[in-house]
Amino acid sequence: MLEGFTGEWRGTGAVRTTEDGEPEKLVCRVEGELDDSGDALELSGRCGGERFTGTFRVSLTYNKYAKAYSAVWRDSLGSVSPPLTGLRSGSRLVFRVRHNDFETEGRAISTLIVDPEASRFRIVGRTLPAAGTEDFVSADLIFVKG
Repeated sequence: MLEGFTGEWRGTGAVRTTEDGEPEKLVCRVEGELDDSGDALELSGRCGGERFTGTFRVSLTYNKYAKAYSAVWRDSLGSVSPPLTGLRSGSRLVFRVRHNDFETEGRAISTLIVDPEASRFRIVGRTLPAAGTEDFVSADLIFVKG
């Protein structure tokens, strides 16, 4: 399943840095590389908009003994997700996690949806602020092969 995500991808979407703010349009490029075993995929990406630029890496692995997928997300802001367990639903893999965001002392909700049949994947993330703070980030990006 992971081999379908090698090569170049392009993405579009939006990011908001305030809850009531206007979304900023983003354009992204991603490169997917499979390791020699075929059980680990590294997605390395860069996104940019008018005011926002950033990089990210998603490491996807398949454990053939446990028959389970996992993922770890890292970005240029220093965020690293805990290991995410992927649930397979038909041809799709869905990774979803809720965790404490140590940068904002709030909560982070992240979702990665991988759909090789549609040759696309989607990243949705939202950081909820801690009480009394205004920190907020929301992103929704869709990537297609090409």
